[in-house]
Amino acid sequence: MKAIQYAFQDVIDSRLLEATYTAEEVREMLTTLSEVVRGDMETELISFAHINVLLIQQLCSQAEKWHLRLKVDLDQLQDQELLEKVKAWEKGEDQPFAARRPEKLEPLGNEGSQGPGQLLREQNDLLRQENVDHQNKIHDLQGQVHRLEQERSLLQRSLIEFKDEMEQFQKANLSKSLELDTSHFEEVENKLSALSCSLKETEEGRQEVLTQLDQTSEQLLQVQSQLQLAEQELERKFSQTAAYATMKKILTTKNEQIKELRKKLQSYEPEDAVGDVERE
Repeated sequence: MKAIQYAFQDVIDSRLLEATYTAEEVREMLTTLSEVVRGDMETELISFAHINVLLIQQLCSQAEKWHLRLKVDLDQLQDQELLEKVKAWEKGEDQPFAARRPEKLEPLGNEGSQGPGQLLREQNDLLRQENVDHQNKIHDLQGQVHRLEQERSLLQRSLIEFKDEMEQFQKANLSKSLELDTSHFEEVENKLSALSCSLKETEEGRQEVLTQLDQTSEQLLQVQSQLQLAEQELERKFSQTAAYATMKKILTTKNEQIKELRKKLQSYEPEDAVGDVERE
C-alpha cells in the first residue's frame, strides 16, 4: 500500500506542475502510473505467495518428521469475524495474540508431555515391539527349517532304500528265467516316483523358508538400527533438558565433596598410626 501511495505522490510532485494538460499527456501519465502500480503489486503478491509456500513446506516437513497429523479448516479462511479480528490486530486496534499469557514448555522428561520426547518414546516402544515380533518370527522359521531338514533326511534315506530294493529285484529277475513280477516292479517305481516328488516339494519348501528367514533377518537388523538411532536421539534430547543439567551439577558437587572427605581422611590416618605405636 505504501508503495502505491508513493507512486501516486511521485506523479503529483513531479508531473502535475502545469495548470492545464492535453488528453495525450494525461493518458501518458495514467499509463505510466498503471504500469508502476501493476509492477509493484505483482512483485509483492509473488513474494508473499513464495513465502507462504516455504512456510507451509516447513510445517509439513516438521509434521512428517514428528509423525503429526495436520488438519486444515477451510471454513475459517472465509469466516468474516475472524478476518475482521486479523484486520484489527494488523492495525493495532486489538491485540488478540498479545493478550494471551505465554504457555511454558513442558520439560522433556515430563510423563504428561506430548512433545518430541513423548513421540520419541512412543517410536522406541513401537520399534522394540517390532524387534520382538521379528525375533519370534525368526525363531518360528528356524523351527520350520529344522523340521524340513529332518523330513528331507528321512525321504532321502527312504529313497536310497527303495533304489537298493529295486536294484536287487532287477538282479534277481536277470538271474532267473522266470517272468518278471511286473506288478511288484511297478509298485516300487510308483513309490520311488512319489518319494522323488515329496523330496522335491520338501526342498522347495525349505528354500522358501530359508528365503523368508533371510528377509526377516534383514528386517530385524534394520529395526535394530532404527531403534538404536531413536534411543540416541532420545538421549540427546534428554541431555539438553534442565533436569539433566541439574542432575549433572549435583553429581559434580557430590564428587567434589567426596574428594575433599578423602583428602581429610588421608591427613588423619598418619597421626592415628603414630599414636597407636606410642601406646604400644
